[in-house]
Amino acid sequence: MLRFYLQICLVLTLLCGLKSHAQAVQWQTINGTSGYKAAYDEQSIRLNSLGRLEIWIRFLPRGEAERKSAAADYKEKRYQSHLEYYEIDCSEQSAVLGLIDILGSSRVRLKRLQGGTKPEPILPGSVLESLAQRICPVLDEDPEEDTELVISEQTDKQDITDGLTLSSDKLKQVEDLKIKAESNEATAETWKELGNLYFDTDQTEQAIHAYDRALTLRPNDTDILNDQGAMYRQIGDFEHALANFEKAFSLDPYNLESLYNSGYVYAFDLNNIPKALTIWRQYIKLDSKSESARQVQSFIDQYGKYHP
Repeated sequence: MLRFYLQICLVLTLLCGLKSHAQAVQWQTINGTSGYKAAYDEQSIRLNSLGRLEIWIRFLPRGEAERKSAAADYKEKRYQSHLEYYEIDCSEQSAVLGLIDILGSSRVRLKRLQGGTKPEPILPGSVLESLAQRICPVLDEDPEEDTELVISEQTDKQDITDGLTLSSDKLKQVEDLKIKAESNEATAETWKELGNLYFDTDQTEQAIHAYDRALTLRPNDTDILNDQGAMYRQIGDFEHALANFEKAFSLDPYNLESLYNSGYVYAFDLNNIPKALTIWRQYIKLDSKSESARQVQSFIDQYGKYHP
């Protein structure tokens, strides 16, 4: 009954308190981190069928040093800022990081990283705690048990942000690259670009196939291996995902993205916490100062006490 009442409160908040999503993005500042300023898009908030709030958070580096550090973390020299998409469970005080969009100049998306599917506790003092305090409703201790509310399917299925819809330009880009990829001019880079487009537009199977063609021509490209691994993970093929991440790390022993991805799969997809802890501790030996490292350290602190 508590979850049902929470859903009622959230829906009323969304229907009555938010501006139309068709208007310009309204970024609302929240407490950031030592390296980033943070803000959330109030118009991106949606309530999904699991009773979680979907929301996008923007992270802006506080200075050039922080920007360069983030660019190195995400292996994207053109990095200027990034967005993180979360599903927040207010009643459980947990959240799922679903997507990370890496942005360049003029807020152009450079790449999309896939997150997880299992909720993690919201850590005290974190950006998410600040956000949850802002957007989660205050619960009545004695909610009425006979309240009924039907949540519209249209609301559940509405795009979480206008930027996730396929534009005609993006469709044309895909078609042009498909023609080029099937021609004699096709290179590993052509297939990689096509795979990235499929990745960005959530066409998972097509992305895997395009990355396969790219790896045939360039088998030791760690970026392709990591991106294809993320696509394998998205369809639940964890064996192939781990094979990609582990090969990428064997080719580049400083490839932090592959280490992070491997640890995440072992922990939150395969429930193999001891293996994940081994990988996370290896990660911290290579990087202990970045934002990603702080997240990895939080995993170690949270789960390490149960698996020393």
